[in-house]
Amino acid sequence: MKTKHKSPLAMSPESLPQQRLSEVKTLPERPTGLEIYSVWDEPGMKNPPRRSPRNVQFICSTEWAWSPMHNRIDNLYLGRRDRRWILWNNWVEDGGYPWTWHWDYLLYTSPTCELDPTIVSTHILLNMWKYEVAAEWLDEPPHWIANEGLLDVAAIHAIQREVWDE
Repeated sequence: MKTKHKSPLAMSPESLPQQRLSEVKTLPERPTGLEIYSVWDEPGMKNPPRRSPRNVQFICSTEWAWSPMHNRIDNLYLGRRDRRWILWNNWVEDGGYPWTWHWDYLLYTSPTCELDPTIVSTHILLNMWKYEVAAEWLDEPPHWIANEGLLDVAAIHAIQREVWDE
């Protein structure tokens, strides 16, 4: 879905959050009854979103840079709709001119009662990366964390350890 919204992009090393020294955190327990599904699974979400989200909370931005022409920037957001949490990615299509921003929903949860968005963010990002590793779409952790939101650098490192250090 195209959008006029633009997620923050770190344009210099000074604008990146501190990543070298960070607290070592452990992952919070997964809430009972929190089931997470990928949009690529069958059957998909009933009544899926048809337009970009309105009310979202910024989770984080992660980046991979394999070469000047091969990179990936994920700007992840957590949204709520019909008692479900939805993971959104706001990404830029830079293959043509002018560049355009798009929203994709990636994962969604079973209907849940009120949960802490930070805990939901942790487990939904953990599921996304595990799914991408299993599907062989991603074979290494992000090269850097560009922006913090609901999750800080230490929390993202804890998720990375769970996915790639097993």
